[in-house]
Amino acid sequence: MLTGLLVCLKLTSGRQRLHGQPITRTPPLATPSAIWTATPTHANEDFAGETGSVPADTHLHHNCLPLASEREEIDTMIYAGGDNQEPASRGRVVLRLPDHLPEGPRAPSRSPSPEIRRPGQRRLVILRKWVTAPNRFGLYREYYRKPSIIPDLGADLANFTSSSLLPRPMALPLLPPPTLKKALGPFPNYSTFIHARWLWTTEGAGNSDAANRALIETVYLDEKFVPLDVKTKSFERLKKAVANYQPDPLYKTDGWKESSVTISVPLGKPRPGSQPDFPPAAEFTVPGLRHRSIVDIVQRVIRTDPNVRDFHLHPFRQYVQGQDGKPPSRVIDDIYSSNAMMDEYEKLQRSPREPGCPFERVIFALQFWSDATLLANFGSAKLWPIYMYFGNQPKWARSRSDKHACHDIAYIPSLPATFQDFVSSQRGFPADSKLETHCRRELFHEVWKLLLDKKFIRAYKHGLLILFPDGMIRRVYLRIITYSADYPEKVIIATIRNLGICLCPRCLIVRHQIRKLGTKADTKLRSQRRRVDNDSRRALVAKSRIFVYERRQNVVSAWVEANLRQESLVPTTNAFSLRLGRFGFDFFLMLCVDILHEFELGVWKAILQHLIRMLHAVGESAVVEMDRRFRQVPSFGRDTIRRISHNVSELKQLAARDFEDILQCALPVFEGLFPEEFDTSIQRLLFVLSDWHSFAKLRMHTDGTLEILSLLTKTLGQELRYFEKHVANKVETFETPREARSRARRNLRGNANTTRGKGGQGSNLPEIAARSRKAKLYTLDTYKVHALGDYVSQIRQFGTLDVTSTQLGEARHRQKKRQYERTNKRNFESQIATQTGIVENMRRIDQQVALANGLPSTPSSMTQPQPAEDTVVGQVNTRYHIASNGEWVSLSTLLHQTKDDCAFQHFRVQLLDHITARLRGRPYSWDELLFQTSDYTDVDLHKDRLYSHGASHFNYTTYDIRRCQDTIKPALRISPIGVVKSGYTGRCTVMLASDEDDGRSQHQFWYARVLGIFHCEVRRRSSPEANYERMDIMWIRWLGVDPDRKGGTNLRRLDRVGYVPDSDKPGAFGFINPADVIRGCHLIPTFHEGTRDDLLSGSSVAFDLGDEDYQYYSVMRFVDRDMAMRYRGGGVGHVNRYGQPEDMDCTHDDPDPATGQSLDVDEPLDSDQDLSDSEREMDSDMEEDEVSSDDGYDDSESELSESEDNELELDVD
Repeated sequence: MLTGLLVCLKLTSGRQRLHGQPITRTPPLATPSAIWTATPTHANEDFAGETGSVPADTHLHHNCLPLASEREEIDTMIYAGGDNQEPASRGRVVLRLPDHLPEGPRAPSRSPSPEIRRPGQRRLVILRKWVTAPNRFGLYREYYRKPSIIPDLGADLANFTSSSLLPRPMALPLLPPPTLKKALGPFPNYSTFIHARWLWTTEGAGNSDAANRALIETVYLDEKFVPLDVKTKSFERLKKAVANYQPDPLYKTDGWKESSVTISVPLGKPRPGSQPDFPPAAEFTVPGLRHRSIVDIVQRVIRTDPNVRDFHLHPFRQYVQGQDGKPPSRVIDDIYSSNAMMDEYEKLQRSPREPGCPFERVIFALQFWSDATLLANFGSAKLWPIYMYFGNQPKWARSRSDKHACHDIAYIPSLPATFQDFVSSQRGFPADSKLETHCRRELFHEVWKLLLDKKFIRAYKHGLLILFPDGMIRRVYLRIITYSADYPEKVIIATIRNLGICLCPRCLIVRHQIRKLGTKADTKLRSQRRRVDNDSRRALVAKSRIFVYERRQNVVSAWVEANLRQESLVPTTNAFSLRLGRFGFDFFLMLCVDILHEFELGVWKAILQHLIRMLHAVGESAVVEMDRRFRQVPSFGRDTIRRISHNVSELKQLAARDFEDILQCALPVFEGLFPEEFDTSIQRLLFVLSDWHSFAKLRMHTDGTLEILSLLTKTLGQELRYFEKHVANKVETFETPREARSRARRNLRGNANTTRGKGGQGSNLPEIAARSRKAKLYTLDTYKVHALGDYVSQIRQFGTLDVTSTQLGEARHRQKKRQYERTNKRNFESQIATQTGIVENMRRIDQQVALANGLPSTPSSMTQPQPAEDTVVGQVNTRYHIASNGEWVSLSTLLHQTKDDCAFQHFRVQLLDHITARLRGRPYSWDELLFQTSDYTDVDLHKDRLYSHGASHFNYTTYDIRRCQDTIKPALRISPIGVVKSGYTGRCTVMLASDEDDGRSQHQFWYARVLGIFHCEVRRRSSPEANYERMDIMWIRWLGVDPDRKGGTNLRRLDRVGYVPDSDKPGAFGFINPADVIRGCHLIPTFHEGTRDDLLSGSSVAFDLGDEDYQYYSVMRFVDRDMAMRYRGGGVGHVNRYGQPEDMDCTHDDPDPATGQSLDVDEPLDSDQDLSDSEREMDSDMEEDEVSSDDGYDDSESELSESEDNELELDVD
């Protein structure tokens, strides 16, 4: 083994600039050093079968020797004593580690586990579990019963990538394929069908280039398409026939129904001047409920959906083998490997069978989403849909629109405008806001009582006998596992008051205890004061309803409050408790956390808003500088980090993904903008927020990562408390100008004296806002802060957060908005329901037609047009992909055109040395020349040509065993005539494995900016009979780690790198084998440190900014979850270890800089003692829906802020 030497390159003191001002600080950079321990050759073995060979041609031999002026310089750079056979110097070589392709589970076998006696049972129960053998990643599964089917057994790479270029063949049908006439159903001929398929199912049909391309490819270019067969006059009748089409003769309907819902409206006591005598309650009928049977949808999906073959009918516990003698660790990545589904499955298997039923019993895990959404940017058209997913389906399929995993269950109607007329006619005066809120809750639960009908209860208790596509009949039991919604929807589902004293739908923690996030006291309270749907709760609600509906008490009267206020309950009968409570179902347990609304649009948005207010207090120039920095942040990946082209300080038209991008880029942007007394604390907070966010959103968790997330939650609580006490509220902050204008506009709209004729007041909004900017304080007393403490337990219970996030429901909203555009805007709910049914039936017909034609159809043959950037390029089982052809340029011409560019000073010599090393099967060096001048005569470069490429695609296996791809584009553009132009792009930096052996500069990775991507045809002159072989090469500019400013988790700051100066020849530039690249990386300029112009000795196109480079770059370890796990270590899919993983110990308590005491306190806080009396007295200021906006606090849980979040997302969508 060859040991590398660490070399610290001292940057020469040169001219540096920050906003035009000189800077004198110039710390050294540590250049890479490594140990070669990988394969004995750097030849691209991954592409050995793809690259062709060029036959030898004696007339095309070109002399590739160095120029005479270079030979003397070469001799000074090569150690003496070398010969023509062995390298003259070993130098510092690049470390390549093997690439492990994803692999599915292996076949199970009986475990040799001993017999186990269950406590409380009289007889001995022998548990012989079925365990799969560990795969190459050490993953294995433990099944409770022998599984009759394992859908991902023997899975290929198509199962581990989201590429639309890797379709899977359709499962073989149980019955013979139908005739084409029968398969077409209501369509008269094949041509009419394919035209209707494009017209009714293609997104943006007729309005987008992608849809028009689909028209040409799927209709016009079809060999069987006959234009004269298409009869457009009958399309309306045809659409109705398709909407009512029932292809399955066993089940009559799963179609839409329109019903009315009746609610009981409490009328209260008579008032002076009202009607003298009216009943205590009256029945009000709400029309327009569109719904369909949950049971019918389950039966239809199992019978007709080809994706059901991927459903996991047998949940399992998954483990990964421990390393270094450690015990196995539990792995949770989906709902069918979580505790919730496993517990339900085991409970079912232990229960008595149905009399005389020998069939296998399985569970269908139901996941529900619901949320009201505006359908247009202008107007009040609103839809309140309920969506259903199946937890048995892999989450990778549930998140893909072409898998059609979402099923619309119902569209909840709103209270009609006639509701107030009805109440006034009954009692003589209209309903107040409290009564309206109560009736909306009643309407929601009456709808669910209708959906949880007798058929559903029968399937829940006794199951359904259904024939599956594999030919087996199984008894299917329906179980509701999760219900995802934002906070206003959660309180309706949980039948608790909005922002009450106990504002959490899962526990009874009071508002002032929220700030204990992460402490032992907080954990204890969550466990001891958990909400439970028991007889006591039901009795309180029933007693309160007697007061409201029989004794004419108001819904918030003292009589009602005395019973319900202690637990923030409301006098509404919960539909889930009423229908399923007798089976032991606790509806509080199905209410899962939602990182989209609770963190990205909640905690992080509130902090970002307050940081912007603090910048306004520092000075308007600081706000302008922040916006400028965000606009200069480079993009990364296809859509991981998008280019920020707007002013972030305005916070206009931002969706949750935009706030996520801002968080991931915030550290280098905010650095140095605040006074020194606050800057360090804010940087620490931003690092902890990013670290917590990256771990919370992991798509595969282990016991180790969940332990880290638990410790990070404790650290986050510490940092939030310190930020509130010592940073946020130490600066007098006010509303931003935009916030003040928005509030002034709302006040004008709400002012009863303002008429439409006084339109001139809109022009005075800036003046009104400037005069009335209110003071704003930051507070932790919000539900969204409290919810962060439940994430670890929720992940163990339901699976990773992408399983339960409302992001799936929000994505489905976009389809509803597109369907709304196709309606006539009148009675649009029915038209949207009809369109949904048509799309589903068209998908069934399409599958039957494909079988009739004998085509290798896929479950997603009606895939919507996908943008080109969403596809994987090349073969995913290789390390990288570079196009077979490129623009060639003569090496001599290139060097002649760039003779005055210092970046090309050693280009020829380093290129020949790199090629020589790889031709001889030896490791190449990045910083030294390994061979003598005479060795280069053995290099035969075909036609003296380099072939330039515009992109290279790198494949890698992620921490969660998925196959992903990064696209790298070179920073320079080289024309065929040798002209080089700067084409700087954010996707031109790569990372390589490091094996640093010096404690001062130890770092897991090396970093480089790709200047050019080439391939050439080469061979050795000493072997003239050999053919030319293709060699892929990347020309790069190295970056070194700053050893004087180490980063990492414990220091809570990012690593920092800078360019290696070209004074240390030839280490500033070099050539690498693309097979040595791990993946692309994201570097953001450290704006606070400014720029410098002395890293290159002359003019060059390699500069980042004209004739300057940024002084430093921050290494963005949180750019995505896979990147974060590469630094942390512990990723299941990361078999290779990149250096020493970071210390994961987060148990230390950071001292408060102001007091020197620990930030974490388990004793009651001062505020707890102050508010304990008010909690018992039930102050009136905590009443439902009466959160004051004038208390100076930025309460992100108010109804106003929730509606603003929805509007922001609607604008983007």
